[in-house]
Amino acid sequence: MKTIIGAALCLGFALASGSAFAKEDKACEFTDQAKLREHLTMHVTYPAKGKDIKEACKKEMPNEFAKSEKSCIKKKLKNNTEYKDADEVMRALGVEPMPSAPAPAQ
Repeated sequence: MKTIIGAALCLGFALASGSAFAKEDKACEFTDQAKLREHLTMHVTYPAKGKDIKEACKKEMPNEFAKSEKSCIKKKLKNNTEYKDADEVMRALGVEPMPSAPAPAQ
């Protein structure tokens, strides 16, 4: 009986902590993904470390993103990870990179 109760408690803790981790893995939600892409391409010089990208967000356009968006960026981008381009940053944020605009026909 003790074994069954112990197993049930362990399972309960595992499920509870699993849902907490699932929330952490959730993608950032941006109201305007085009604005995010523009910011990442216009205001960040690549390659860039996460801490430099976060600083560019604060310095260049401090009111560009909502508080929840800034919080998600802060959590998702790792300070010492180097990102090679805007698409890589968007993937790190859990946002599907937008396709580039096609080149004009000649």
